Amino acid sequence: MNILQVSSADVIGGGEVHVIQLTERLRRRGHGVRIAGRPGGPLEPDYALGFRNALDLPTAYRLRRIVRRERFDVVHAHVARDYSIVAAALYGLTGPRLVFTRQLIFPIRRHPFYSRVDGWIVTTGQILESIRHLAPRAATIVPNWVAASELPYQDRPLRQPVTLGLLGQVSPHKGHDDAIEAMRRLDGGFRLFVAGRGRPDYESSLRTKARGLPVEFVGWVRPAEFLPRIDILILPSWEEPFGIVVLEAMAAGVSVIATDAGGPPEILDYGRAGVLTPPRDPAALARAVRRLAEDAALRRTLRERALERIRTRYDIDLNVPRIEAFYRQLGRP
Repeated sequence: MNILQVSSADVIGGGEVHVIQLTERLRRRGHGVRIAGRPGGPLEPDYALGFRNALDLPTAYRLRRIVRRERFDVVHAHVARDYSIVAAALYGLTGPRLVFTRQLIFPIRRHPFYSRVDGWIVTTGQILESIRHLAPRAATIVPNWVAASELPYQDRPLRQPVTLGLLGQVSPHKGHDDAIEAMRRLDGGFRLFVAGRGRPDYESSLRTKARGLPVEFVGWVRPAEFLPRIDILILPSWEEPFGIVVLEAMAAGVSVIATDAGGPPEILDYGRAGVLTPPRDPAALARAVRRLAEDAALRRTLRERALERIRTRYDIDLNVPRIEAFYRQLGRP
């Protein structure tokens, strides 16, 4: 198949890594795959387009010309703000199949151009329910994934002090304030590494709040470099659509504590493969950290279940073929 992946992302994150990995694996499987994105963007696009806003008709026009010229069989858009541009670009074209990936829990509004969409890929059952009102022609659940073979599994005693890690965008909704408050409630023997970047003013406020606590801000770090440095990953997000970092920790043998909101409960098999706590509850987070640190048998059981869940549900080699099969199911190619 001749496939175009579309993403206007201007920073690298879990969703962008997903697009890069999907592109690489589809190429290995013999498909011609190219990327359309922002000039100078993290995806190094083959076609650099403006993507100024959701009503960027010049970008839609340029994209339409590219699709017709290159005769793509499938056009796959991954970012919500690109939906209307891509759907407008393909409106009236009968050849290429149009696929949207939806990774957000938030409700999506109907749009006249969405009638052009041939299929939707969602990452969780909860997100699937959130698009029912669109009456999609076809929809399938394909979870985000992890390349487990690229994350060596660690199995060793806890460090002293026990090292917690929080990896991701540094933003209020990710629960960084709650993590620092939880550290205030822990009676020594613990430290927290915060990895990621965010708005400078918010990062500064967090550093002020963490003054005097064993909290270290380490900046942006690749998961493969960060996970071997920690014992427990915490994800105190108020709402997390999916949580790829949870998969990465599970594959690497790192125990996980996440909030019971959004995607993590499904990933962690509703508490069978990790510990779940209520969002915005630093006291509950501190209790969960203490409990997990004190119970070696529980840690071992949760890690074993987590690794099995990766192998049977979330490995990249299971899920890229599912997307390929969905493309074929939609027809034309």
